[in-house]
Amino acid sequence: MKYGLLFLALFISSITHSQNKRDYVWTFGLDAFPEPLVQAYRLDFNTEPFEPYRVNHPFEINRNNASICDKDGKLLFYTNGCAISDANNQIMPNGLPINDGPYLQELGGGSNCLAGYPGTQNITILTDPVDENGYYILHKPISFNQFEDPATPMEQIRYTYVDLSLNNGLGDVTVKDSTFYFGDRLLSSYFTAINHRNGKDWWVLQPVYEDNRYLTYYIDSTGINRFPDQEIGPEFSSNASASGAARFSPDGTKYAYYNEDDGLLLAEFDRENGLLSDMQQVMVFDTSGAGIFCSVEWSANSRYVYTATRSKLHQIDTQEDNLEDGIELIDIYDGTENPFPNTFFLMALAPDCKIYMCSTSGNRTYHVINKPDEKGVACEFVQNGLELPINAGFGTMPNFPRWRVDEEEKCDPSIVSLFGELVFYRRDLDIFPNPTTGPLTIELPEDQKSGQLQIIDNNGKQ
Repeated sequence: MKYGLLFLALFISSITHSQNKRDYVWTFGLDAFPEPLVQAYRLDFNTEPFEPYRVNHPFEINRNNASICDKDGKLLFYTNGCAISDANNQIMPNGLPINDGPYLQELGGGSNCLAGYPGTQNITILTDPVDENGYYILHKPISFNQFEDPATPMEQIRYTYVDLSLNNGLGDVTVKDSTFYFGDRLLSSYFTAINHRNGKDWWVLQPVYEDNRYLTYYIDSTGINRFPDQEIGPEFSSNASASGAARFSPDGTKYAYYNEDDGLLLAEFDRENGLLSDMQQVMVFDTSGAGIFCSVEWSANSRYVYTATRSKLHQIDTQEDNLEDGIELIDIYDGTENPFPNTFFLMALAPDCKIYMCSTSGNRTYHVINKPDEKGVACEFVQNGLELPINAGFGTMPNFPRWRVDEEEKCDPSIVSLFGELVFYRRDLDIFPNPTTGPLTIELPEDQKSGQLQIIDNNGKQ
């Protein structure tokens, strides 16, 4: 019996170790110091306990953001949409610039790529289905001619190819800025990818501007192949470009698209043939202004969708027959400035099963949904729940595909953090009756053992 228990423990350990960790290092950075290299920071979910730390980068990661690790979580390379850095934080051979063109040269800061490239979901990194050392970087350049079209539309999709068998295993760019789509104007952001059901090939979706079309691409052993466009759902608003986000569910069965003007578009997705179906639309309003920055993200169990606008976070229970019945307001922006208004914006589900959210400004904290799989306020959303070692740049989160789509565990809840020790980790209190001129009851969270409580009146007096 003892031998059986030992074998079981070792078997479970082996399963845990083999979990795909290609999204375990998140790279960020905005140069706010005079040193030669960019003073950046990372979220490395391999560390125990997990907490952000500072690191030097050769460029800012501001807006576009993509990185990739090997299956064991070791960082391989990363990009800001303009340059590519290897794991040693050195620009790869031929890795500068990508997305080259008139916009980059005239308005984007030039070919040194220090400031990165516009867009929050316009780039992603995918493995080559037939070469374990090969990686596709898919990215969308801005088509710019200040005399013809000052609106700077996106009308192309390009790929850049990295071969990690070269340059002593650090990688070399062998194909750069190869255009595989050039045509109708595309929505900025909303660029998403998911594995085919075979676990090797890729589906890539990209919505078309002021249309209801989704470009559909398939990457397999033959390269990048265009499939028929899919026309489904309502036509996209003129305010949609760059104002929202799109995400596949962690289990790969659903697709969510969101901005305030179009609302939430929720569709079934077939990973075998790449088709969207049964699209539903539900309006989740913020009413704080048209064209505001928004985002969408899924819980790890693929049941709950979260939509974030500038001032409100909602949860939508997709198991409700009527999606409108599943909408619940989770929280409203509390007015925090550190030093700029730390409003709500881009969200990303992390390997530790939490959802992290940045604002659109260069602040010192991220918001955290601690238990996204729980219904309603039990999801434990904490504003300013993660303190950063330096100020963040303009709203940016890495645009990963779902790396564990075919694994039973979509994330690892055993990853330990230090957030409970940081002063920015704030828990809501239950206070009632409120307002009142008489007795007041304050209930602490169950796991709150000690602390200090201050009550301030409307004049700021304790």
